[in-house]
Amino acid sequence: METTLLRHVVLFKFKAGIPEKEVVRVHQKFLNLAQSIPVIQDFEWGINDSPEDFHQGFTHCYTISFLSEKDRDEGYTPHPEHRAFVQALQPILDQVFVVDYWAQNCRRI
Repeated sequence: METTLLRHVVLFKFKAGIPEKEVVRVHQKFLNLAQSIPVIQDFEWGINDSPEDFHQGFTHCYTISFLSEKDRDEGYTPHPEHRAFVQALQPILDQVFVVDYWAQNCRRI
């Protein structure tokens, strides 16, 4: 079955000198969102492993999938757990890069 999914891609660049345990703590909060927010259809993540030096210091990449803009805008963004995650992230985050796009030719299993 093919469908079109709205992908929400988030990349983080953490402040220099932030202890790894703080990065792990916030990372775990992000992972927990997939279990807490029902409109999330798919959630994947990874740490930069590119041999090319184009990452500009961004290390962590997360991709969250939604069925609609409404799910993203009304079910995810204002969700209390998402808001708490964003607040916990602020003290250790240097930069964030976000791009959303409608994925074409997605297969749902």
